[in-house]
Amino acid sequence: MWTIFVDGIVALLNQLATWMDGSYGLAVIALALAVRLAMLPMTLHAAEQGWLRQRKLAALKPQLERLRERHAKDPAAHAAAMQSLYSEHGIASGLGSGMLTALVQAPMSAGVYAAIRQGVASMGSFLWIPKLARPDLWLALLVAVLGMVAMLFNPMLPEQARTLLHWLPVVISFLMVWHVAAGLGLYWLGSGSVTVLQNLLLRRRVRRLPA
Repeated sequence: MWTIFVDGIVALLNQLATWMDGSYGLAVIALALAVRLAMLPMTLHAAEQGWLRQRKLAALKPQLERLRERHAKDPAAHAAAMQSLYSEHGIASGLGSGMLTALVQAPMSAGVYAAIRQGVASMGSFLWIPKLARPDLWLALLVAVLGMVAMLFNPMLPEQARTLLHWLPVVISFLMVWHVAAGLGLYWLGSGSVTVLQNLLLRRRVRRLPA
């Protein structure tokens, strides 16, 4: 099944490159944009639900603190009381847009990487990148900057909560793109641009919600 999946990505990238004057760089970016834009209604809805859940939890913080103190010696009773409180206020557990995106992005990224290793775009170039099969430092920096922009526009992360720990994914993405084929880095770049768009749309939506 995996071989068939990778062969399908190879064929798709070849076809996209043919439509784009032989540019595998544009083909990879187009594939990333198509995947993420197709998922955008789902991920945006999930992100909005996550924001609403976060706001409800913030409002319930005093009650949660009282439950923690009341059941300090009984973890099972504490968990049951929390679940009851969540149900009472319509708070459901959810994976959120990040997990939903990862469930699709992980196999797609692995498939694109496998396609590149098979030779797709191995001799191709794109903009300043001489070979898409080799890492590129400037591309890694660009992906990291895009990750920072997405973080800054994320309404689920208040400015006062942006600690070094929250910036860790940006650092990890930089290190990963710096050590993988630039073709895969372009895929992450295209995907990251849709993440920025999603966070901008989410900010617009939550501003219209009642306080």
